[in-house]
Amino acid sequence: MSRSWITAVSLATAILSSSCGGGGYGTSIAQPPPGNLSSAPGETALVSYLQTSHQYMLNEQPSGMYTLQFSSVPNAGTTMFNGMGPAYSVVETVTVDSNGMPVGGGTTTLYFLANPYAPLGAASTAGTPYGVVSATTPFPATLNVGASGPVDTETLYHDASMTTMDATVTVTYTVTANDSATLLFCLDSSTSDVTAQGTADGLQAASETDCYTVDAAGNAALDSITVTVKGMPLKFVVG
Repeated sequence: MSRSWITAVSLATAILSSSCGGGGYGTSIAQPPPGNLSSAPGETALVSYLQTSHQYMLNEQPSGMYTLQFSSVPNAGTTMFNGMGPAYSVVETVTVDSNGMPVGGGTTTLYFLANPYAPLGAASTAGTPYGVVSATTPFPATLNVGASGPVDTETLYHDASMTTMDATVTVTYTVTANDSATLLFCLDSSTSDVTAQGTADGLQAASETDCYTVDAAGNAALDSITVTVKGMPLKFVVG
């Protein structure tokens, strides 16, 4: 599932060079209305999603100025990442168009342990940035509407030598009601402590919320991505 700096870096240039507005997003949590799904598998749904190929087209709302193509393809087998393993990996690619013209994009490989699930980090195919997870919290086996909590903290470096820091990414989650068949699971990421090198590498202080529908059988699907850079939010919705 997408990491904050992957999409935020792809969108930063487009956002900062355009005039666009819109409302922010909330993280308030309420108990599900009667008849709505109240719980769903957590860890197994997340790992299953990561180990399955996905491709989505998302449209920015309400202006329709931007479109975002997102794909994730798991690699076969396992490897090592930063001395940890056996690590599974998935390649995520983001392409952003503005009024039909490409304005940004990037490809990043995410690394994680599967049983139990633990994110390890991510590496851009461009070589920078290079992220290493420094702290994790066990992911819940069950997602219950109204639940929230920390997921991980990741340090971004200029490259794999890990000698120069770029920024810090903190990830949390929330679970909210959606409908009778699915609940809404969101990963909220915040990029902060951006250094001069991080700025040179294209990073911005930013936040991102990636939301997924999850049903009672643990089937997860991307629902929306909201990215905010310098106070300017863009919300992309699948479909």
